[in-house]
Amino acid sequence: MIRNQSIYIGPTYKGLIQHQVFHNGIPESVYRLLQEVGPVQRLLIPVHLLPTIRKKMSMAGTQEYNAYQTMKAGSVQINDEGVKHVMSSSYFDTPVPNKQYNSQGQLINPADSYDPDGAQKVRIKAAAEPVTLQNAATAAGNGTPFAPEDGNYTLTFEITGTSTSRTVLFEIAGPSGVYGPHTAFNVGDPTKYGPQSTGGSNTVPESWQIEVPAGYSFRARISAVTGGNVTVKGKAVT
Repeated sequence: MIRNQSIYIGPTYKGLIQHQVFHNGIPESVYRLLQEVGPVQRLLIPVHLLPTIRKKMSMAGTQEYNAYQTMKAGSVQINDEGVKHVMSSSYFDTPVPNKQYNSQGQLINPADSYDPDGAQKVRIKAAAEPVTLQNAATAAGNGTPFAPEDGNYTLTFEITGTSTSRTVLFEIAGPSGVYGPHTAFNVGDPTKYGPQSTGGSNTVPESWQIEVPAGYSFRARISAVTGGNVTVKGKAVT
C-alpha cells in the first residue's frame, strides 16, 4: 500500500538517491543519516504526503524549502541543529527499547498484542471489497461511484479496455455532493500522481490507489474515449 512507502525528494547525498523509494521501512544506513543530518529528516517522507511536501518545498521560508536548499548547496554538516531529537520533527516513528522490527520491516511493540488480563488480542481483517467504477464503457460518462459509509477505505483500481485513447478523471465529492479533482497515486510508479490518467489498456493495464473517507464518494469519470471501451475495476480495504 502507498502508506507503507517513503520517498527521498532531496538531492543525492551519500548513497541516498533523489526520488529513491523505500517499502515497509528504511535501511539502517538511511536511518543513520536521519540521525546525523537534520535536512534529510524533512526530505525523506511518506509517499502519500508527496503533493503537500512538494508545495512546501516551493515556498521560501518553510522547513522543507530550507532543507532542500541546504542539501543542494552542499553546506550540510553532521549533527546539524535539531538532530538530537531525530524524529521529533519528522514523519516517522522512533525506535525505542520496547519496540522491534518484524520480518516485514515494520516497527512493533509485542506487548501491544495482549490485554491487561494477559489475553491475547485477535484482529479480524475485513475482506477486500470488489469495486466497479466503469464497465466496458464506450462513451464519456460518470460511471458508478464508490461511496463507503461504514469506514475509511483505501481503493486500488486498474484501468483496462480496448480503447486506443482515453482520459479518465479522478473525482471525489463530500457531503455537499459536488465532485472535484482528487489526487491518485500510480501503484507501479509512486512518483507519478495526479487527478487524471490517459493510460490503461488490456495490453498495458494501469493501476492507481486513493484514500476514500467514510461519507465521501469517489468516481473515475471518463471525459473522452475512442477506438473501443474502458473498464475501471478494483478492490477496497479498510
